[in-house]
Amino acid sequence: MIKIYRSKGKTIRKAGVIFFLLSCFSMQLAKAQINLSGKPGLIYTPSAVESPDGQFRFGYNYNPIKYALRGRGRNPERIIYANVTILKRLEINVNLLQMISTDNSKVKEALGDRQLDLRYLILKEKKNQPSLAVVITTPFTIDGAMLTHAIVTTKNFVLSPALRLETSIGYGSPYYLYRDVSNLSNSGMLSGFEWQKKSEDRYKNHYLEGPFGGAVLHFKNVGGIMAEYDANNINVGLYAKFFKSWTVQAGLLNGDQITFGTSYALSLIKPSKRLKKQKDEDKK
Repeated sequence: MIKIYRSKGKTIRKAGVIFFLLSCFSMQLAKAQINLSGKPGLIYTPSAVESPDGQFRFGYNYNPIKYALRGRGRNPERIIYANVTILKRLEINVNLLQMISTDNSKVKEALGDRQLDLRYLILKEKKNQPSLAVVITTPFTIDGAMLTHAIVTTKNFVLSPALRLETSIGYGSPYYLYRDVSNLSNSGMLSGFEWQKKSEDRYKNHYLEGPFGGAVLHFKNVGGIMAEYDANNINVGLYAKFFKSWTVQAGLLNGDQITFGTSYALSLIKPSKRLKKQKDEDKK
């Protein structure tokens, strides 16, 4: 029994050390909370916040049954995602949307909706200039309920040493290019393209269709409160950051149902000696 206890203790300590090292390795990352589909943003809406080059982020979000994108009022949903930033401008995001089975509505499906999104930072934020980004779901997606085709701008305002206000406004296209083929007849990636109106597609969920916007009040970059209009509803929420890399957030959709999620970020690029030296000098 003693050996087993010690073995478990060693395992716990090793896990703690690994988590601590990951946290240290990814310091100064996770500068933004994440929206429903796994992109920098608020609750549903995206933002044009700049992500560090080489940042890798993964996480989970829960979407309640009344605001489900694949079948409103039928099943709640979970979104699992991962994304990586290349050269501080291009972000590649992969997400998986799955319906959650309930007693009243059993789910019989394979993997769920798979989606590949791109976010490109057209303009970086400067003193007198907001950042500007375009977010596009690749047209190779066959069947997606969380399609995003939007342009968004973001500007930060420093209110005090502890408070910073981040504001974003954007517009989601009511039309998108998609592949009008079924999974069973999916023999090629470059065929079957058609224009589709969101209000007339299979899901008719109006996700990010039209003008949207929101604001986040950050407190010392460790937490904050947020409010948004997602082109359909007004949502409010809050987030908290732990170890500078792990983010937990929750929101209230239209004053009605709760959504929540968590994400973790780390750097895939080893900091240069010059950057390490600069960080050491900043600490002093």
